[in-house]
Amino acid sequence: MKLALAPMQDVTDLAFMRTLHRIGSLPDVFITAYFRSTSTTCAMAEHNLRCIDENETGVPIWAQLAGSDAPALLRDAAALLERPGVAGINLNAGCPSPLVNRHGAGAGLLRDLPRFADILLQLRACLPAGQFSVKCRLGWEDAAADFPRILDCLAAASPDETGIHARTRKQLYGGTPDFSYVKCAVQHLACPVLANGDITTPQQAMECLESTGAAGLMIGRGAVRDPYIFRQLRGGAAPTPEEMQQYFAILIEETGRILLHKRTEKGHCNRMKKYLAFCYPDFPAEQEHALRRCTSMADMQRILTQSPVTCTENNYAGNAAARK
Repeated sequence: MKLALAPMQDVTDLAFMRTLHRIGSLPDVFITAYFRSTSTTCAMAEHNLRCIDENETGVPIWAQLAGSDAPALLRDAAALLERPGVAGINLNAGCPSPLVNRHGAGAGLLRDLPRFADILLQLRACLPAGQFSVKCRLGWEDAAADFPRILDCLAAASPDETGIHARTRKQLYGGTPDFSYVKCAVQHLACPVLANGDITTPQQAMECLESTGAAGLMIGRGAVRDPYIFRQLRGGAAPTPEEMQQYFAILIEETGRILLHKRTEKGHCNRMKKYLAFCYPDFPAEQEHALRRCTSMADMQRILTQSPVTCTENNYAGNAAARK
């Protein structure tokens, strides 16, 4: 079973990767948030480059590339990202952001499958064996119509690995992922397939692997909510409330290492809220309310240690019901 940290813009960053290392719960591979390729340049975002250049964790890292311009331009962008510390290039065909899709990138590639196929073939031609992967959705809005054609594009290009987010772009992050399509990908593609989409507990993870036959999992939001999920999937223990408090304390410290030289304390608080947004279901409503309005790091640390925090399915359901 291969475990990958799914890329999430401004969330699965260097601070989060360092935090996973310090708490001893690591995936097999990291994937950066996307580098945007345009007709004029490849945006070498500083925060993404730091994930590569300052990755002291020992975990291989793939650079994710997003774009829709001429395949030759994407090929040039991929060459720019073949730098020391990069294990391979991952093509983003899954991001549902309207801004990204407006330019035909991310999941927007799935609206123009001939272009998608051409880009896949061009990248395959320029990237060494073992260094090309793809992350995509089931289609733009109709998985039944789109996904068989997407699989044909992928099969023709022979990527070394494919991650399938089991939703269409139209679904964004809502609805229930349909992992039956991941099973189809496993049966159709020669490369290993990783399943992605709302995998938040070890039980869900194992059920997904069993039902799809996938070679592994790509976990993003579930790992932010429960960063010990990678440890658990390797047979380790579920986190204690004290370990969850330790997680928040380390994440505050690591974000501070990166941000405090250029952001105010309030800016640091706001960055922490990007992570906490995925953890709020595990807090009592009063604690969540206080965290959302917090502007002081001292207050945030105090609130986070007020009471034990857990991340179980029962706790999620109970707190969600309490908010209704």
